Amino acid sequence: MEHVHALLLTFLEMTFIFVGLGLLYSQRRAIGSAPFYMSLGLLFLFSHFVSAANISAVLFGAYNYEVGRAVVFLPILTAYLMVYITEGTLAAQRIIIGAAVLFGLYLYLGELTRLQCNWYGFSLTSGPEAITLDSLFAGSRDSMNMAALTYLVDLLILPIAYTRLKNFGLRRVYAIQSALLTALLFGTLLSWVCARVYEFPFPFFSGDFLARLIGGCWLGVLLAVYLSKIEVDIRSGSKSPLDILFAFVGSYGRSKELEENLREWTDRYRLVLENAGEMIVMLNRNGQIVDANFAAARLLGCEKPDDLANQSLAPRMRILDRPDLTLGGNLALPVRFQCRLDEGTAREKLLSCSLSPIQTRGQLLLVLIGRDITEESRLASEKARLAEQLVHSQRIEALGMLAGGIAHDFNNYIHAILGHVDVINFLHQPDNPEVVAHLEKITSIAEQAGNLTSQLLGFARKGKYQVTDLDLRQVLENSLGLLGPRKQRDLSISIEVPDGLGPVRADALQLQQVMLNLMINAIDAMENNPDRQILTIEAGPASNAPIALEPPPERGTVDPADYLFIRVTDNGSGMTEQTRRKLFEPFFTTKPVGQGTGMGLAMAYGIISNHQGWIQVESEPGKGTSFFLFLPFGGRGEAQA
Repeated sequence: MEHVHALLLTFLEMTFIFVGLGLLYSQRRAIGSAPFYMSLGLLFLFSHFVSAANISAVLFGAYNYEVGRAVVFLPILTAYLMVYITEGTLAAQRIIIGAAVLFGLYLYLGELTRLQCNWYGFSLTSGPEAITLDSLFAGSRDSMNMAALTYLVDLLILPIAYTRLKNFGLRRVYAIQSALLTALLFGTLLSWVCARVYEFPFPFFSGDFLARLIGGCWLGVLLAVYLSKIEVDIRSGSKSPLDILFAFVGSYGRSKELEENLREWTDRYRLVLENAGEMIVMLNRNGQIVDANFAAARLLGCEKPDDLANQSLAPRMRILDRPDLTLGGNLALPVRFQCRLDEGTAREKLLSCSLSPIQTRGQLLLVLIGRDITEESRLASEKARLAEQLVHSQRIEALGMLAGGIAHDFNNYIHAILGHVDVINFLHQPDNPEVVAHLEKITSIAEQAGNLTSQLLGFARKGKYQVTDLDLRQVLENSLGLLGPRKQRDLSISIEVPDGLGPVRADALQLQQVMLNLMINAIDAMENNPDRQILTIEAGPASNAPIALEPPPERGTVDPADYLFIRVTDNGSGMTEQTRRKLFEPFFTTKPVGQGTGMGLAMAYGIISNHQGWIQVESEPGKGTSFFLFLPFGGRGEAQA
């Protein structure tokens, strides 16, 4: 029963050694590769010390096995295969060179000690003791040569066997086990041949061979599990045994040069990636973040890229122009799209993105590159709005020039009509009541036409103005007094002007006409309002206006401190965006035929523009309308603040 316990103990020690090497190797990115390689070298030396001590254990029956070769060296051989699979030929070369250096150092020290013992004057330079000591050193040298040769053959055969088996399409776990068994078979065969040369007793089929065979199968399973969970096989393509052998025994200097170039380019790539101004994120098939740069961390609200590991971007991004696209899956071709990041929050951004698939180490990864175009989009919208305003202003200006020319000619015709009516009344003095009535009707119609021409001239900014500093409260109250019989019992009108508001620079009659037209339009808009009709007129400094100032493009940049605002608000039917676009065009009206000329707002636009001001409108169907008049302060502006 004791030998069973010893067998289980050595089996656990073998597993423990490999697991320890695997843990060190998996943490090489965090702690570096040096601890792994140092542990590997120390285990090499330890395996030789154990072998030299001839420590053996019973497998079963009369079959014994060396602990050093089975328990210590076999995990080293498996770890070496792990390095070859995950890092390639150059990393495996380093291990072979390191093992060769260790063997050479051991042989050098052994031979140096043997020579020192044979120097003249040494206490054991002659006699049976000297012969025995020299024989021990010679046997140790021969044993070490045989061990070094077989171990190096194992290290060379193992990657060749694994690569060839993978080329044949064998599954990884079977390829690993078969490669280990093949290397052990060749190593044992070479040891048997060397034993015959050095006349050592070495049976080919022994407990040591069986123990290593069983241990190789077990460690092969552990390595396959490790690779499936943590690492990826980077071996690809078909290689012949000679290709693999030449890769190991030749071109080491060239491989080192290539490695240095690769490291240099990797550092450059990392430097460019981390300092790129655009968001760069690498996603796996599930849409989770694998890697990211600092720009992505800042855009996604993290301090460093490591905080984004394993996070999913899909819940935070709403794709706008490709609703069928998902951040994950098997993407075949690069795609471009726009999306909103963190929509509805204070961190909302508009991104222009590209998503490209790449294959790395047998895995499909998606590279997402995103550029923040929030400000760019805002500026483009602002530019489009200003361009639209400019076109609208130019159209209104052209209409104003046309209206001005027509109004002047039309005004001359009206004066001629009124003059001829006066001549008829003066020369003929008709007694027929019907004739007198017709003449009075002609006079009334001509006077109405004269009022219309005055409005056209106001729209064309060619009217006669007497601009002075006016008390705005007085102007508004006078305008309200002109409203006359249009006041209704269920109509509530309020005027709110703050105390100390500075004077407005305007023509009193023209400004009253503008206010009267706005109030009449507001009352008409509330005519069918089932609720209480509320008309509110308020004024104040432009800096306190409840709306962003949007002066016309020709006005340029304005200082809000130089302007005041007048707001006329009703709770009427409101307007659509289409109606707002045509609001100030001459002869455009939404009133029934015969109830409006369409010149009231056009005249107001012309008058306010001629006063170096502008008009803004806020309206929504069913929620009323607000007209904002912006006019320059009068005087020196002491009370403008």
